Amino acid sequence: MKRRSGLSTAFAALVGAAGLALSTLAAAPAVADPGSSAPGTSQKAAAQGRQAAAGFWACTVPAGKTYSQVDRRLNQCNPNGWGYSYYVVDPADSLWACTVPSGYTYSQADRRLNVCNANGWGYSYYLKVPRDGLWACTVPPGFTYDQSDRRLNQCNPNGWGYSYRIRG
Repeated sequence: MKRRSGLSTAFAALVGAAGLALSTLAAAPAVADPGSSAPGTSQKAAAQGRQAAAGFWACTVPAGKTYSQVDRRLNQCNPNGWGYSYYVVDPADSLWACTVPSGYTYSQADRRLNVCNANGWGYSYYLKVPRDGLWACTVPPGFTYDQSDRRLNQCNPNGWGYSYRIRG
């Protein structure tokens, strides 16, 4: 029976542990709601947003979809090194997402570490389906607004921003 050197045994254990860690990371689902609900939203709306957030990891985001998290992974979306994987979800009311798809607006923006930017700070948006009377951070096509308000850390996570009461 051939005996392994201490270095070769340690290397084999390290490779095994790394393989186990990577397989666990690849299989781990993303958090459907990477943050808490916006203030004043109902638990029912937040639950609907979490249910709608059931998605999948992909190397690109198809048209009509959004993503709720991005991750930097080795040899997954780039065969020659590090690439980006996106947790793709259907857009839904009361969902925190990294982009605001057509047909939606948002009522709150947040700056989060390693959620929408795998290399640091990025912006997340609390999606809302536009409806009459909604306070939103943008005025979507087909709507107008009858009031605006300057608010701290609501639509601009870095300070003062504007909210609009949309009508239409």
